[in-house]
Amino acid sequence: MQINVEIQEEKIKKQTLSKLKSVRKIQWKEKKSEHELECILEKKFGLNQIISKLLVSRGIDTENFEKFSNPLIKNIMPDPHVLDSMECATKKIVEFIIKKKKIGLLGDYDVDGSASTAIMCSYLKSLEVDFEFYIPDRIEDGYGPSIKIMEYFKNKGCELIITLDCGTSSLKEINYITKQQVDVIVVDHHKQGKELPDAFAIVNPNKKKDNSNLKNLCAAGVVFFLLASVNRELKQKTNLCVPDLLNYLDLVALATICDLVKLDLMNRAFVKQGLKILNNTKNDGLLSLINESGIKEKVSCYHLGYVIGPRINAGGRVGKSSKGTELLISSDKNLNFVMARQLNEYNALRKKIELQVEKEAIRQVDDNANVLCVNSENWHPGVIGIVASKLVEKFNKPSIVISENIDVCKASCRSVNDFDIGNLIIEAVEKKIIETGGGHKMAGGFSVKKDKITELKKFLKDKYNPKSFEYIKYYDYDLKLSSIDMNLFNEIQKISPFGIGNSTPKFLIRDCIIKFPRIVGEKHLSCIVSDMYKNEFKSIAFNAIDNSINDFIESNIQEMFSLIVTLSKNTWLGQEKIELRIEDVINS
Repeated sequence: MQINVEIQEEKIKKQTLSKLKSVRKIQWKEKKSEHELECILEKKFGLNQIISKLLVSRGIDTENFEKFSNPLIKNIMPDPHVLDSMECATKKIVEFIIKKKKIGLLGDYDVDGSASTAIMCSYLKSLEVDFEFYIPDRIEDGYGPSIKIMEYFKNKGCELIITLDCGTSSLKEINYITKQQVDVIVVDHHKQGKELPDAFAIVNPNKKKDNSNLKNLCAAGVVFFLLASVNRELKQKTNLCVPDLLNYLDLVALATICDLVKLDLMNRAFVKQGLKILNNTKNDGLLSLINESGIKEKVSCYHLGYVIGPRINAGGRVGKSSKGTELLISSDKNLNFVMARQLNEYNALRKKIELQVEKEAIRQVDDNANVLCVNSENWHPGVIGIVASKLVEKFNKPSIVISENIDVCKASCRSVNDFDIGNLIIEAVEKKIIETGGGHKMAGGFSVKKDKITELKKFLKDKYNPKSFEYIKYYDYDLKLSSIDMNLFNEIQKISPFGIGNSTPKFLIRDCIIKFPRIVGEKHLSCIVSDMYKNEFKSIAFNAIDNSINDFIESNIQEMFSLIVTLSKNTWLGQEKIELRIEDVINS
């Protein structure tokens, strides 16, 4: 390959002085940091320059370094009673446990709902308390409580129903069953509207009345707080041997990552400690799913979000909605093998359906709209949430995808950092543009009548006015290929877990040569990234066919590139190697 090095060096100089724009239409900027504070961290804690910059750019200093690097739940978790209505909910649940009265558990059909339900089921089972659980079918039942489901629990003899990851916006359904002398405790984290249902207790850190400052908890995190309170009460009132809640942290970590909540100090502790539990998990169902997924190395946040989570979700999307929860509470190894394989097959089917819907949705997109809203009669409601995420990734705009299979249509929403989609849903419900709905800042869902979709699109027109449609992202450090090794990777892992609020470190690599590019898995680009000094790494660019990366590299194969990458580790036949994941290619 012949490369004019002088011309390339001049090009790199210009890039350094100008904005780094990419083939994905993103403007990349280096994260700001304070050099003086970096030096202080380096000296005090023996860190290298790269790690100290990563920490400072994330708001870490000498005061909070220890808690960030080693977050322990016992040192961070506040008294559960800081959550509004926690004491009331605890006393009712303890009463039912002591009297061995049957409890109904109603969970959402996503990972957070499935995990929350599995935690509660396992907890009650260990105390030999009778229970029924129900995960709504996405198509037949819709989201959250319904009159039919509430009647189901009543007919099963449940005088207490606990809703998990749902219920905050279910006024009609909860008010109905409350009048039938059945108590309801809502355990949720979604934003509330103007009114709350007439439940016995609502434990939700995003309730307007709640002052706990725990708004980033997912539902499984709220469940953990609730059971900590219940455990304490049971110890005070009984001689029961209560479960060790730390054993449930694997499921709390799974839900926290998959529900895309911010990894603040509390959630960071849940995930960090939860991964330790998960890698030695006593949950037979979860272990079966890990094995069926083909995970050979230590389970990481990546596996939770992109391997395990989608398989649990697949039951609620295109299969049997309760299958994920059934697997997570089962101790029958033979049955678990069968259920894990079923979820794997559901996930393969989900991918196939999703790809078709995604293509059709992209063709519908109005480039002039600030909030994207697309709809069709042929779209499977089980994949519209994932497709909404793909639209956000491609267009950097809040996105709503509506399945018109019935007169009351299902919609899923995903958002961008500077727009609260949960508030938008609440406003649309209050204006009676949509029927019901709920969500949080980054995601949500709702039901809308088919003949109201046009009105909804008009309502959306002025709801999002970004300062600029220029998509700005940040990389952490300007790195040379020669600096990348297993030691650097291991040092970076010390500031994990990564997720919302603590993103996976991204690096700018200049003067790259792309060798042996080829398409794998239909739309991913596999290649070797090298430099002029023969340092090289196996690399992959996911979805390269969809996001223009492949076309650009093919058209400029004789050029040098600047890349935005993250580092990953591949283990093969006992050997560990660093691989690069190409996030973007700089083209100006």
